Amino acid sequence: MLNIFFFPFLILFFGLLNANTKKIKCKGANHMMWNDCIGSVAKNGTAYVGEFKNGLYNGKGTFTYSDGATYRGEFLNGKESGMGEFNCWEHGSNFKGEFRNGEKDGFGVYKYPDGVIYEGFWKLGKRHGKGTLKYVDGKTKSGIFEDDYFIGK
Repeated sequence: MLNIFFFPFLILFFGLLNANTKKIKCKGANHMMWNDCIGSVAKNGTAYVGEFKNGLYNGKGTFTYSDGATYRGEFLNGKESGMGEFNCWEHGSNFKGEFRNGEKDGFGVYKYPDGVIYEGFWKLGKRHGKGTLKYVDGKTKSGIFEDDYFIGK
């Protein structure tokens, strides 16, 4: 099981090092002291590889959660912020779009495990604003969502 996550982790790590030559490899064991560098941290079943600033995940990186789910994209002050992609391998869901402070926030596309797709706006992790649900049978529902609920056209 460790090999399943470890080898892709190493490949991604070295790929990031080569892709962004402006950043240097982080030095020292205490990641809270890392600044303007690329490094990796593994703790409590999670792993992060990417850019650091002032000891926090900052810039481009990949975070792997303890259940195997991954987020690959931009970080700001230790949280998912900016464009990114979240994959939950256990459930089969996928989100590509904007994040802010660790939540889906802005425009994005979410593919639910049952095949339903929501394309539209998010606020604080919930569907909010103009959006479209596309069902597996081909039907669609377009309009305004508030606090994760469809309220109408």
